[in-house]
Amino acid sequence: MIGDNIPKNKVYLVGAGPGDPDLLTIKALKILRQADVVFYDDLVSSRILGLCRKKTNLVYVGKRSGIHSCLQDEINEKLIEAAQRNKVVVRLKGGDPSIFGRVGEEYSALLTSEIECEMIAGITTASGLAASLGLPLTHRNYSCEIVFLSGHKKNGINNEDFKNLNCVGKTVIVYMGLNSLNHIINDLLNAGNARKTKIAVIQNVTLPSEKIYVGELDSIESIVLKNQVKSPAILVIGEILQFYSEMENLKKNYSKILQPL
Repeated sequence: MIGDNIPKNKVYLVGAGPGDPDLLTIKALKILRQADVVFYDDLVSSRILGLCRKKTNLVYVGKRSGIHSCLQDEINEKLIEAAQRNKVVVRLKGGDPSIFGRVGEEYSALLTSEIECEMIAGITTASGLAASLGLPLTHRNYSCEIVFLSGHKKNGINNEDFKNLNCVGKTVIVYMGLNSLNHIINDLLNAGNARKTKIAVIQNVTLPSEKIYVGELDSIESIVLKNQVKSPAILVIGEILQFYSEMENLKKNYSKILQPL
C-alpha cells in the first residue's frame, strides 16, 4: 500500500487509464497527489491532470500532429534529472504503461542510472472500451482470442503484423491505427480476410465525447472520412462486433417497449 509519504528520488511509471478519471486506480491517484513533477503524454486527459496538486510541475512530453516535443532519450534524461533532484517523479501514460507505452525503454534507462522506479498498472484502453460500450473482448460464440497490435512501429507504419493475420475467431485491437487505416485494410484483405469483415473505430474512449463507428473492411474508410474522425482512436476488428450490433438492437427494442405511450 502507498502511505501518506512516498519515497523521493524515485520514478513512478503510472498508467492513467483510458481517460475517464473514475477509471484511475487508487494507487495511481495517491501517487499523483504526492508528485512533485509529472511528465505526461497526449493521451492523458486534462481531468486527470487536474487531480494533481496546484504546486505540482506538469511537463508535457508527448507529440502533436506527429511532432514529438521530446525524443525518447530526452525524456529518459528528464526523468533521471528530476529524480536526482530529490523529487517524487511521475511518468504518466494513457491506458496501461506496459502496452505500447515505451515503458521498457524508460525502465531500463532509470535502472541503468541507479534510479529506483516502479510501474503502476492502469486500465487498458481496450478494457475501457469493452466496459463503456458493452463490447466484450471475448465470447465463446464469436472470439476466443485477443490480439493487441500497434499501427506504428519505432520507424514508422507497421508493415508486418497485418500481412498474414487471419481475423476469424479473434478480436483484433489496434492501438494508434487511425492514420495507418488504409495500409491495415489493404494488408488484411491481401491476407485473405473477407471484405465484409467487421471493423469499428472508437474515438475518445470512455470520455463524454466517445463515439463508435462500425463498418466493414470495404466501407470503414469512407465512414471515417465522412465523420472526420480524429485521434485518439482505437480499432476493433472481428466477429465480436456482430455481437455488439445484436446487443445494440436489443437495447433499442427495450427502449421502445419502456417508452410511455
